[in-house]
Amino acid sequence: MSLRRFLVEPQALAAGEVALPAEEAAHARKVLRLAPGAEVELIDGQGRRAQGVLTRLDKSGGAVMVEAVEAAAPPSPRLVLCPGLLKAPAMDLLAVKLTELAVDQVRPVLTRRAVPKADGGKAKLERWQRLAGQALKQCGAARAPEILPPASLAEVLAAAPPEAAKLLLYEDEGRTSLSQVLPGLNGAAEVWALIGPEGGFTPEEAAQAVAAGFVSCRLPHTILRAETASLALAGVIRFAL
Repeated sequence: MSLRRFLVEPQALAAGEVALPAEEAAHARKVLRLAPGAEVELIDGQGRRAQGVLTRLDKSGGAVMVEAVEAAAPPSPRLVLCPGLLKAPAMDLLAVKLTELAVDQVRPVLTRRAVPKADGGKAKLERWQRLAGQALKQCGAARAPEILPPASLAEVLAAAPPEAAKLLLYEDEGRTSLSQVLPGLNGAAEVWALIGPEGGFTPEEAAQAVAAGFVSCRLPHTILRAETASLALAGVIRFAL
């Protein structure tokens, strides 16, 4: 049986006795029915993990005795996914699944055809981060994606480093497929990928991205839902390069 994982604050994870956050301690006691002496794993969501033993677990909280902390090497290339802002259920799905796919950073993009607006920003961002943390404990990855607030296309394009490899997944691309572009990504230290919302990018937005150095490409055979396209592209980049 695999060790039960708990998420702690980055600054809290160190050798010695580590306090469990209140929610994690309550989950360990009420749901998992653990008791002092149980072996557990702690992760901080930023690449560090440790094994330890529960030393205290009661209504007031919990604590774990840790002997050593290990730092996991980040995956390569660094992957920044920039999906067009989607409706709440689809964005919730991305927060979970992009964690499983070891995406480093998620930058939701406000586009012309995006259905939702950038309202309730703080609450939505906190929800996405909470879902990513839950997914992190389940899948055993060392890092959760950094999920940023929705930003305009112009802001996202300006943020992409000049040296990064840049992809634009565009359903109206008539010549270049993703399979033709992938070999050129081998050896890239960082990849940025733009994926449109439910209605896709407008021709003007696609041209704006290409002018900023993004290579336009398409998926063959079928047009995927926006969230499916994001997951497919993240999976291909993370596991095929």
